[in-house]
Amino acid sequence: MTRAFVVAAVLAACAHAAIPDAMLRAIPVLPPISAPEGQRTTPNGTFEQRYWMDWEYYKPGGPVILMTPGEVNAQNYTGHLTNDTINGLIAQQQNGATIVIEHRFFGLSNPYPDLSSQSLAVLTIQQAIDDLVYFAQQANLPMPGGDNVKPDTTPWILIGGSYSGALTAWTMVKCRRSHHGLLGIL
Repeated sequence: MTRAFVVAAVLAACAHAAIPDAMLRAIPVLPPISAPEGQRTTPNGTFEQRYWMDWEYYKPGGPVILMTPGEVNAQNYTGHLTNDTINGLIAQQQNGATIVIEHRFFGLSNPYPDLSSQSLAVLTIQQAIDDLVYFAQQANLPMPGGDNVKPDTTPWILIGGSYSGALTAWTMVKCRRSHHGLLGIL
């Protein structure tokens, strides 16, 4: 695991050096998307899933880089939207946009107000995969043309490390044959 961090840091440093006048900034939280809550039936069937986004470098045809930090509150991961990380560097070099999405049951993206065993029945790998795919297919992003950047028309790159890297891999395995248009990077 330490080796992966060293490799990522070296790649980020090399790529950062190749981008003149790189700028970093704070990114505000965007309104959450209403995501399906899972197999358990509730009156509305959805929950608010938080995400943060930066589209400063986006041009039509560029990729959308999607990352979930996994099992933590995503609020402190907005640095992954900037070109101080590989996510932001890819976006800058490829005219893309970056998104950090919060994993269900972490931070404030909770389908239910408690952590009872009944509520946690929808905290599964399959539900987490479904959340990522649903977001990519359904979100109307708050950027110019944001309603037209779905995986069938725009490259989407799913990035993760540690648990979120495993989630990226599982998503790629589960979605490969169904052509959801997501590309994974571990």
